[in-house]
Amino acid sequence: MKLHAPERSRSLATRFILAFVTFVAVGSLLLLTWLRFQQQSEDERVFLRLAHTDADFVQRLNLPRSAKLAEDLQQLLRMNLYFRDATGQFEPTLPLDQRAWLKDMPRNEVHELKGGRQALILRLDARHDMIFIRDDLEPALSLLHPATRNALLAFWLLSAALGWVIARQVIRPVQRLTSRLDSFFDSKATIPDEALRKDEIGELARRLTQARDDLWQEREKREQSERMALLGRVATGLAHEIKNPLAAIQLHTQLMDVSALDAESVRSLKHVQDEAQVIEGLVNQWLYLTRPTPPKSQPIKLAEVLIETLALLKAQTDHANVQVMTEIQDEAVLISGDRARLQQAFRNIVLNAIQAMPRGGKLRVSLRSDEKHCRLSFQDSGQGFSVDALAHGADLFFSEKEGGMGIGLNVVHEIISAHGGALKLSNQSAGGGLVTIKIPLASV
Repeated sequence: MKLHAPERSRSLATRFILAFVTFVAVGSLLLLTWLRFQQQSEDERVFLRLAHTDADFVQRLNLPRSAKLAEDLQQLLRMNLYFRDATGQFEPTLPLDQRAWLKDMPRNEVHELKGGRQALILRLDARHDMIFIRDDLEPALSLLHPATRNALLAFWLLSAALGWVIARQVIRPVQRLTSRLDSFFDSKATIPDEALRKDEIGELARRLTQARDDLWQEREKREQSERMALLGRVATGLAHEIKNPLAAIQLHTQLMDVSALDAESVRSLKHVQDEAQVIEGLVNQWLYLTRPTPPKSQPIKLAEVLIETLALLKAQTDHANVQVMTEIQDEAVLISGDRARLQQAFRNIVLNAIQAMPRGGKLRVSLRSDEKHCRLSFQDSGQGFSVDALAHGADLFFSEKEGGMGIGLNVVHEIISAHGGALKLSNQSAGGGLVTIKIPLASV
């Protein structure tokens, strides 16, 4: 079977070129007509502006409304000028037939007269009008002019060639691009092949891709704002309901006489106090999400904050059979920050590491510093972060744990960012997750 695809392609291209040439030809004629109209309108505006300027000149200098002045102005402006008084007398004299044309003519408007002339009447004062009459200018744009015909012919030929180029280089890629738009905005993972082009079509594809990504980002921001608004209402209510009984628990445990208790009761009391502090930290964490405030700025020994946090969490690590190993390069390293906020951030990281090792394991915590920054790393022996967790682990409400709220690492990110630092999630080559924190040292 013999295919005729090339002939069909040439036929479509020819039809497109013919349609394009027809459009250009009609558009050229319409453009020429419009330009002539614009030229006439501009001539009338010039005529009005010149007449008003001349009339203002006569008024300001209070020149005599005489035939001599009118003749002098005629030579200067190259148009006929007349003064008409309240009795209908003209200076200089105007033929009767032309007086009849001007008798009922409105002022301040350009009017066409017989013989291809234009007239304009302006009020000078209570007794005199100033009349301007000029020959109507012949438009310079005309199809009868050889230059106009040659220019239009060259324009049509170039337009036909351009139409062929557009059909080959523009229309087809645009059709391919638009054919994918139905599913293009459903996912932000695909990039059209046209985005690799370095011309306008490539720019269009890149702009569409950027618009698609911005739309997804705006949608995520709107959803996050809605969740934050709901979270704010819930957190405020919960904080009020929890803090009052929690304060009572903490107060009564502090008032208990430890000397009257046996060793087991003392350990239990200490455990109650520690867990009460955990609950207080959780409540403060929720409130921090809804009403973030700048951290306090004071010199802090970061090693002390880290050791205190690990000591407070010793009961949880022992219960989870997690062995914590610390490596501190310089215990005297100073940063400027908020001790309570940093403890909260370290606590969230350690608790996440414990949850990543449900059957126990090892958690290595190291602190190193250089001339400008200190670097903390938390390495666990769990399964490591998933691909989604590496990309979105610090996003609010992102969690892959059953029953997880997805706020822990987000709070860490906000706290570290408020201290001018950076949070990074990665996986170790030998397995397990790695959380790295970089914080600037305190200025001396």
